[in-house]
Amino acid sequence: MPCIEDKLEIHETLHRYCRSMDRMDAPLALDCFWPEANLEYSGLYNGSPAGFVDWLWPVHAAMVCHTHRVCNMLVDFTGDTAAVSESMVQVTLRMQPQDELIDLIGHGRYLDTWRKADGRWRIAGRVFVSDMSSMVPVRARDVGGILYPGTPGQQPLPGTRDTADLSYRLLPNLGRA
Repeated sequence: MPCIEDKLEIHETLHRYCRSMDRMDAPLALDCFWPEANLEYSGLYNGSPAGFVDWLWPVHAAMVCHTHRVCNMLVDFTGDTAAVSESMVQVTLRMQPQDELIDLIGHGRYLDTWRKADGRWRIAGRVFVSDMSSMVPVRARDVGGILYPGTPGQQPLPGTRDTADLSYRLLPNLGRA
């Protein structure tokens, strides 16, 4: 019988997936899915997790940066080793066509099926539903001078889109289950 630990593992896997996208950590992304899972992303992609990573990485690499967030995660267990979930997702994709910055802000839902095997819950199938999106011009890239006017030259600690990001030193064991 599934328990709260099973639900927590599913929630953590969804969070690891977002981390994998923002840090462009392909092994971490693939670790969230069973290799034979089928992913459907609103007409953009339909196929395996490995194919998804191969397709998405060049798309994300061409962007300035991106963030993925999940919330309102609902999980329903359909058996001892099977579950379904709905998670709301918000993605912000910062792009720079020509000389302007634009944020594409998308809101949608991950409708996932889950399977537990070898003591682990992983995504067995995903349908991404796009609920709404907007494009927003970005007027300023660095707001440090506005937020911290008394500290000229103050630079924020930049995040990186790889495993050199500070979070990997702080949380070296957070990642693959």
